[in-house]
Amino acid sequence: MMLTRSAPTDDQSEALLREFIDREITDRLAAMLDTPDAALRAGMVDVQILGLAVARYIVRIEPIASSPVDELVTRFGPLVQHCLTGRHRAG
Repeated sequence: MMLTRSAPTDDQSEALLREFIDREITDRLAAMLDTPDAALRAGMVDVQILGLAVARYIVRIEPIASSPVDELVTRFGPLVQHCLTGRHRAG
C-alpha cells in the first residue's frame, strides 16, 4: 500500500510499482492469452484490479470499502472476463 500511495509523487516508487505490476500481473496474464492483443487485454485487467484496490483499501470509497469480497467478485468478475475474452468491436 505504501508503494501505491507514494508512486504518484516519487519516481522511484512509480517505477517499482510499474515493474511489479508488469512482472506479477500483466506479463503472467498476457502469457496465458492466445491473442495478438494479449498485453492490452492484460492491461485492461490491471486497470480494473488496481482501481478496485485503490478504491477499497487506500481511498476507502463506500460502499466498495465495506462490500463483501464475494459481492465484488460477482460484480467485477464479468467485467474482468470481458477484458480477457470479449470481442473487440471495430469502429
